[in-house]
Parts: sequence; C-alpha cells; structure tokens
Amino acid sequence: MGASRSSNAIRVLAAVLGILVLAAPVTAQSSISQDDELAVGRAVAADLISRYGVFADAEWQGFLAQIRDRLVPFSGRPNIPYKLIILDTPIPNAISTPGYIFVTRGMLRLSLDAEGWAFVLGHEMTHTARRHLAQFIERANAGTLLSFVVAIVTGNRTAVDLLRLMLDLATLGFSRDKETEADLGALHMMVEAGFDPAKAAQTLAWLNSATGRSQEQTHWAGTHPGFLDRITAVNAAYAAFAAKGLPLRVWYFKDRQEADGVIVTPSKLIEVSDAWTLALTVHNTADTTATIFAGSAALSGPDGDLAVRFLRSTLPADVEPQGEVEGTLTFEKRSRTSPAALQLPVLFSDRRTDLNVPLTGGGPYTPEPSPTPLPAPPPIP
Repeated sequence: MGASRSSNAIRVLAAVLGILVLAAPVTAQSSISQDDELAVGRAVAADLISRYGVFADAEWQGFLAQIRDRLVPFSGRPNIPYKLIILDTPIPNAISTPGYIFVTRGMLRLSLDAEGWAFVLGHEMTHTARRHLAQFIERANAGTLLSFVVAIVTGNRTAVDLLRLMLDLATLGFSRDKETEADLGALHMMVEAGFDPAKAAQTLAWLNSATGRSQEQTHWAGTHPGFLDRITAVNAAYAAFAAKGLPLRVWYFKDRQEADGVIVTPSKLIEVSDAWTLALTVHNTADTTATIFAGSAALSGPDGDLAVRFLRSTLPADVEPQGEVEGTLTFEKRSRTSPAALQLPVLFSDRRTDLNVPLTGGGPYTPEPSPTPLPAPPPIP
C-alpha cells in the first residue's frame, strides 16, 4: 500500500475513534457473536487477498500449519479456524483477522526457526483469541456492530470503506497495549505448548535487528514505535513466571517404556521454579497387583546421577491386574538442566521391577498419535 494512503487512513480512523471511543468502553470480552466476528474476518481476508494476492508454496504452507496445530489447543479459542494464507508481498508482516492468519512472502525471508514462528503465529492467534479486532470494531462503530456486519456482507460502500480504514491500521498494528498483550499471550502459549519461551524475546530482538532499517511501519518491523518496549515487556513477564508459580518450561512425550509386565507412559514434564512435575500413566499387564514404590522414585540427570529427590505423588499406590492408573510425580529441582530419565520401582508379590524411563525425547505438543519432532523451515523463497 502507498505511504500516503496509509497515513490518510490512520488520520481518518483516529478521528473516528476520537469521537466514538467514549460511547463504547473497551472490555476484555466483546459483545459480538462469533458468527458475526467470523463474517468480518472473511471480509477483511477478501480485501487482503485482493490487495496482495496469494503466494502459493505448499512446503511453507505445510510447515506453518504444523506450528499452528501445536499451538491451537492452547490458544484460548481452539474452536474457531485459524486458516493460514501467505500473501504475495515482499513487506515483512503477519496479520490476523478472525478465522485467518496471514503471513507475507517477505516474512518468510527473515530466517526464523520453528520456535520463532511459534511466537509470531501465537501473537497473531492471541489477537483473535482476545478478540482485539472485534473490540476495535465496537469502538469504531459505537456498539452497532450487527448493522455494520450486515452492511459489509451486503456490500454497503460506507461500511466497506470503514473496513478498509480499519484494515490499514490493523496492518500497521493495534495499540501498543494490544501488541504487548498479544506478545504475552504468545509467550504463555509457547510455554503451555512446549516451545522454548526464551525464543519469544529472542525472536523480537532478531526482528528488530533484521528490519530496523526498513521503511515499512508494520508491527513486525523494528521501526514500529514501541518495538523495544515489547522486548522489555516479554523479558519482564517471563522473569515473573517463577514468582507466580507458573511453568517455566513444558515437555510433551508419547513414547513408553515396558519391563516385566509394567508399561510406563510419561505424557508431560513441567518445570516450575523449585520442582519438576512429571505426569504419567502406569499400566499393569500382569495377573497380580503391582505396587508403585513412589517414595524411591528419582530423576536422573544426563550423566546418570540421581541428585533429584522425590517430593510427592498423586499416583495411586496399587495397580490392579490388567489395570491402569495415572497421576503425577513431583521432584526437587536443583538446576535448570532437564532430567534425562525417571527411575521408578514397582513391586509385585514375588519380585521388584526397576524401570528406567527415558525423558530425552520430549518436545512441543503434537496432535499426532506418535512423537513428531519440530520441523525445519523450508528453503527461503
């Protein structure tokens, strides 16, 4: 888009908001129905596609879809679509509208790794999950959204012109508060989905470095006002996780370990400030009761040491013949080096089985039934 057109759009929309903002206070929840919100999203998507066209690259489309699918269950609104479309423009940007996430061909050229893309997609998903565009429309339209949606769908020119003004502003970014909220939403989403949260601020710093001399003022360019403040906010938010008792890192597992009639399947390892908590399932395939000796369980480090002591368990002690139990084991944390294995003794009436359950194959959540490693980004187009 031309710089003058964008500037005019911003000035006009700012004037509209200046008049109407007092008529409709912003709330965390929007009064707009999901169907209406998605209708607006389709209108915005059609306008974006008509402006820039679609860049068809099946390899990139598949890569981005894999990252998106790992994040969706933790988005806060997993029941709506997040259709990915690559726009054919060299301007580095990513844009969200209800039902869609757009990234540009220029964004693909910034050499982000999979976890960097998790932050970008998580940021855009948060805009939709927190209904930022819906709140924005409510403010701009003084609360009469239903008639606005009808006007968009029926092609009323006034509504379409206002939609395009909003689109211009949304392309450049929401307010600083909303952009920071989306950054922090992406940070939480990355932790819950098992991505490395350190990559959030690192990704912002890299984008600042890579685009800091850009002439474009998109919200993913380092020239955008407040960009450095966003990096500071993400670092501060993650530093506060420990004090708040929030997870610092999460790993997901789908492998299992079997020995002497016992099958142990770890599902998730959670790191908090002072402990490791492992969620797992224990299945007894034997014809006699198995007793989990949780008090003697331990986590071993990469060198095989048993320096991490057991704290507590929510696993039932006894597993009936052909039965299964699930729960958690919590261990003391002495360093941030992630454990390599679980040592779990299981007692039968006539024997003891010591299981060594590897914990080195963990990673981000994957919806597939078997473990799937993080994909590498395709070649730069």
